[in-house]
Amino acid sequence: MAKRTNYQRGYEIERKIVQELTNRGYLVVRSAGSHSKIDVLGIRKDRIVAVQSKRTKAFSPSAYRKEIAEIQEVIRNYELGDVLEFEFWVWVDRKGFSKWKITQSDVLVLPTNEQTGMGC
Repeated sequence: MAKRTNYQRGYEIERKIVQELTNRGYLVVRSAGSHSKIDVLGIRKDRIVAVQSKRTKAFSPSAYRKEIAEIQEVIRNYELGDVLEFEFWVWVDRKGFSKWKITQSDVLVLPTNEQTGMGC
């Protein structure tokens, strides 16, 4: 079997996010290959969520400090705190997603009911 590229692995994770948000009743848009701070955008009557995703074999929260700081900068620069919620989802191979809500000044672990693994 051919080795998958980083793009293919990232695409697989984004598809998992799209599926999960769709199952929760969101209208979902995926930002394909944009390398932006938003990989997936979910829109629902009560909430708009922007998700930045990563994939790793072994999880280390400190590895994502730079990405989280960049998201916080976007929230501040565009005054998005009241408009939409930013989430950071990391797929850990064989474990599933770890998820955080990113605010202008904080990083909050999402409740366990939102920590779905969705397979291996």
